[in-house]
Amino acid sequence: MGLTSYVYHGAEHSRFGHALGVMHLAGEACRVICEKNRKLIGDTLGWNDSNGEVELQKLVYTARLAGLLHDIGHAPFSHTGEKELFRQGLSHEDYTVRLISAGRIKEIIDESAAKTGVTSEDVKSVLDRRGLHPAQFVRELISSPWDVDKMDYLLRDSHYCGVEYGWYDLRHLIGCLTLEEGTEPKLAIDEAGIHVLEALIVARYFMFAQVYFHDVRRAYDLVLTEFIKELLAEEYGQPVYPSPDDITAYLKWDDARVLAAAVQRAEPNTEDWSWCLASRSHPKAVCWTPPSPSPIMSRRVEELLVAVQQEFPGMKFWLDKATDHPERYKRVDICVKMESGEQKSFAKASDLLSGLQEIGQMRIYANVRGNVPLEEKITDYCNDRLRGIS
Repeated sequence: MGLTSYVYHGAEHSRFGHALGVMHLAGEACRVICEKNRKLIGDTLGWNDSNGEVELQKLVYTARLAGLLHDIGHAPFSHTGEKELFRQGLSHEDYTVRLISAGRIKEIIDESAAKTGVTSEDVKSVLDRRGLHPAQFVRELISSPWDVDKMDYLLRDSHYCGVEYGWYDLRHLIGCLTLEEGTEPKLAIDEAGIHVLEALIVARYFMFAQVYFHDVRRAYDLVLTEFIKELLAEEYGQPVYPSPDDITAYLKWDDARVLAAAVQRAEPNTEDWSWCLASRSHPKAVCWTPPSPSPIMSRRVEELLVAVQQEFPGMKFWLDKATDHPERYKRVDICVKMESGEQKSFAKASDLLSGLQEIGQMRIYANVRGNVPLEEKITDYCNDRLRGIS
């Protein structure tokens, strides 16, 4: 959640709690699916009467371990600044795979393999973007538009933030998970689960619009990213985290180290990034679009950024753009198994999905450092240049 607790004060929950939740839901969902589709999975994976129960339990263990470990590669403050702070082409998943491939985590999993039947390679094949785990639906449970990661964090974040945008019927949704018939069984939903799956999608839409892309929350992300860049540049000569090959150095970076550095360095006279964090002084949004702006408005805001930088030289500006795509549920489809036995497309079966649009809201932020008249002047300048555009 980054520094969301600066806005929603209850949002102080940890990623560890989330990891435990995903572990539990992954195992529960995997068992429900396997028990519904034992013959289909057995035919696909080569199970028989003598080994079926053992193989089922192994698959559940694999799903639980993948759920537990799916986020261990995250940098401080999770998703904050990932695109800028990781070397090009890398993501937190690459660090996750590295941690499972070597070191103590690998040893613990492999030492228990005689009991569980699950090796570190099994877990890695679920979490690696290039992995090839034979049970495709387990990979989908951990990472897909319908994964248990979202099922957990929407409810968890709603609870701790004190909002109700992210609520949906979790128990009913898991009970409706099943598999699509085919050569490679993929995740599907029973007909009775159409509306609860729609509820999950709408919950994520509103949580993104109201919480994850809250203007002040995002303002702190901008400052935090700038400060971490500064720390990394001092440490390594470039503002990016160490590569997965230097995992020991990477693991030394955590939330506590960054926040401690902010407090130690904060100087009111300089009003630098550390001071902004320590004093909770954030940049202000001076321009913003509707949640789903037209292409014309989006282009004009990008042009406006250049103009406002020229009009107010010496001022630090950022262009921040939402990157949530709820309409992708129409493209990355999931099968609906009708009671009649027919299989349908969820995107076509759901009337609600037809109305969802991409959240592409854009904002321009200015680091006005508490100067209200200057903030108002810049805001008026931006509004004048966007007036009449829709």
